[in-house]
Amino acid sequence: MQGSLSEDRRAQGEASAGLIRGELEKVREEGGSGAYGVFGEQRIAAALKRLGCGKEHGVYIGNGFYSVHTGVVCVSGYVTKDELTSEVHGAYAEPQPGTGPCVENRGGH
Repeated sequence: MQGSLSEDRRAQGEASAGLIRGELEKVREEGGSGAYGVFGEQRIAAALKRLGCGKEHGVYIGNGFYSVHTGVVCVSGYVTKDELTSEVHGAYAEPQPGTGPCVENRGGH
């Protein structure tokens, strides 16, 4: 279950998503994707770090997927050779363990 977003929070999230997309687009422009068109996690982490995003922001990166908690909202998406996406959403009440607040729990009880 995701937290709901007010219009103001969504607008803040969209502004953050724009900054994140800009840095991740630089990664794509530099090329060098690996298997399945996925860029190395270190390159994605470095791009997010240029914006000041680190583990304290619930950053999670895996297999082309990224998520960041801005302190207000989550920005999640994919960065591969063929696509760059982002979604602004609320944090999950029960996120996937070990991934930060922005990754949906895919497990069960």
